[in-house]
Amino acid sequence: MRNQILLGGGLAMLPTALLQAKPPELQDAASRLSKFYTVSQALLRPLPVNTRLDHRVAARLLAALNSEYPSFPQQLDLLPDDPGADDRHSPVAQLIVAAWFLGTVGKTLVTFERALMYRLTADIFPVPSYCTGKPGDWASAPVAYSGGV
Repeated sequence: MRNQILLGGGLAMLPTALLQAKPPELQDAASRLSKFYTVSQALLRPLPVNTRLDHRVAARLLAALNSEYPSFPQQLDLLPDDPGADDRHSPVAQLIVAAWFLGTVGKTLVTFERALMYRLTADIFPVPSYCTGKPGDWASAPVAYSGGV
């Protein structure tokens, strides 16, 4: 019991900064992800109604972009956090916007359901491949609409 109290007291006295210390590689990855997320928000502003960028999707998109385009990290570092009009037309900005809207990077599917292209029409159309009726509804003949315009 005495050893547990001493151990608990010793742990409580450790500086909080020491407990939260991260290796340099992890700090670099975290700061790059933060920059990617910030730049993405700026490039995609204004977003469609009720749309928030997902941090998990951002991490997967960043990993795919880094894998597909080896110079992407350096290009991202050169892009300002709040890109101006000229920066929005740069190839790296176009890659970021395309990745978010399509949900793909090269031939890699990163996200399907959370691709922004489906958010623009989400109030009218469901995400393709999701059944909107009962199972097998696709096999029934369509009902003719006889109402006015």
